[in-house]
Amino acid sequence: IELSDVPKFSYDQSSYFAEATTFIMTGSHLKYLTAFLNSKLSEWYFDKITTTSGVGTNRWKKIYIEDFPIVRISPTAEKQFDLLIDKAISDIKAGINSAETDCQINHQILNLYDFTEQERNLILEFKKL
Repeated sequence: IELSDVPKFSYDQSSYFAEATTFIMTGSHLKYLTAFLNSKLSEWYFDKITTTSGVGTNRWKKIYIEDFPIVRISPTAEKQFDLLIDKAISDIKAGINSAETDCQINHQILNLYDFTEQERNLILEFKKL
């Protein structure tokens, strides 16, 4: 959705229809993009570059998503993200908290960049209560 305090990207193979305003991506690398765009890095980055509603939500607009510097990865690395997204989906369907899988995704996303330990911690701790 466009106005949100956190990223809310979904991966769908079941041909669901959206009830309200939604943006849809098609093509390849969709599980990796789902992992990437839902990551803490994405949340932190969008908070810095997007327009805010003034009440704690950001506008997740296409123009910002298109300009996001997403790292291209090898097919082998992409397969790891595919498996993690499959696990997160399976956990959610089973009513299991996917926090551990989310944590694995976040760490793998951050490993794609040359962040210092301090930068990694800043991103991982962003918006924690």
